[in-house]
Amino acid sequence: MINHILKTIWADRRINGWILLELIVVFSILWFCTDYLYFMAKRSLEPKGFDIEHTYRIGIDAKDEGREVLFSGSEEEKSKMRDDIWTIYDRIKKYPAIENISYSFSAYPYSGSWSQGGIIIDSVSIYTQFKTVTPEFFNVFKINIISGKSFTWDDMVADNPVVISTGRDGLLGNKQPQDVPYIEYGGDHKEKVVGVAEKIKRNEYEDYDVTLYRALKKDHRYITEFRELCVRVKPDADVNFEEKFTNDMRNQLKVGHYYLSSIVPMEKERQMYMEWNGYDNNFKSIYSITAFLIVNIFLGIIGTFWFRIQSRRSEIGLRIALGASKSNVKNMFVQETVLLLFLASILATIICVNISVADLIKDINVPIPDRGENGAGIVQYFINYGITFLFLAIIAIVAVWYPAKKASDIQPTEALRDE
Repeated sequence: MINHILKTIWADRRINGWILLELIVVFSILWFCTDYLYFMAKRSLEPKGFDIEHTYRIGIDAKDEGREVLFSGSEEEKSKMRDDIWTIYDRIKKYPAIENISYSFSAYPYSGSWSQGGIIIDSVSIYTQFKTVTPEFFNVFKINIISGKSFTWDDMVADNPVVISTGRDGLLGNKQPQDVPYIEYGGDHKEKVVGVAEKIKRNEYEDYDVTLYRALKKDHRYITEFRELCVRVKPDADVNFEEKFTNDMRNQLKVGHYYLSSIVPMEKERQMYMEWNGYDNNFKSIYSITAFLIVNIFLGIIGTFWFRIQSRRSEIGLRIALGASKSNVKNMFVQETVLLLFLASILATIICVNISVADLIKDINVPIPDRGENGAGIVQYFINYGITFLFLAIIAIVAVWYPAKKASDIQPTEALRDE
């Protein structure tokens, strides 16, 4: 049967050659769309390591005179502003709807600000994300401590405790995180590891980073500058929370040179972060390309096979006259389409694999998955091929169904009389 279909395709090679070329181009482009969407979907289904439901960022800003103090004021004036921050912190903490509150810098999820550098474990340098936080940070964003404990305010008085989380491999250098008692930065400076937190991502589409949570002490020099104040609201109080909190606390939070400037749900922070990093535009581009190709291949197959039916009316009529059923005629066209797609998919796969290995796709500014140093791998190639082929096969079969049905409805006498 396959030999007969191949002979039929070869006999009409001029038309089929153009169809084959179109299918190769479409398959190749959809291959990379599939690769991107599959990778991103798989990443997004992994645990993020944090939870932003019922969480908000409280914006506390400084008046103009406060900014002048921070820029050129005396140490006594700056110390007073640090004390004012903690007064605001305590007042927010006592608000009935608040379940937990944290203060931090370069730390909250989907923040556009981050701190990074290297730490040393057994003489091995490890690239690390630094998050400087108060003890309640882990409760606000529900970051689980899987070994040891979180640091407390008492721990922070006389020591420099840290909590650490690993990257994807679950290791710190060559060691299990539970076996790392201290973090070194070079020289004699060390910080004691008191706990190991669950792996965490910067967002759902990125990989897990080695992360070091440092204790934010009340006299830290950056207290007055970053002002990352985040809260977790009690679920039953998270209805019109922004409006209620603003009305109740606007005057109470006018402390010194500070005032309440905003209340932003963390979900909105996420949306802004995604837009800023181009994820929304990337997805829109991929969806637009995919939709365009679906319409293109659908219309192309319908038009091509409609033309082929008209040019093969006598052949179809003869087949029906010799006893071929309507389903036989329809299946003939469907099988030709699928076989053409299969031939195109083999050639397209060779092209796509070579482009992937050579990293050529990066040079034309097309969205691609960030796999780090790891390539796609043969398993991913099979997944890309399977999804792309199945998707295009469904589109092709749906597109060819109507022309095939029209072919099966041809009356033998009319077709032979036309001939």
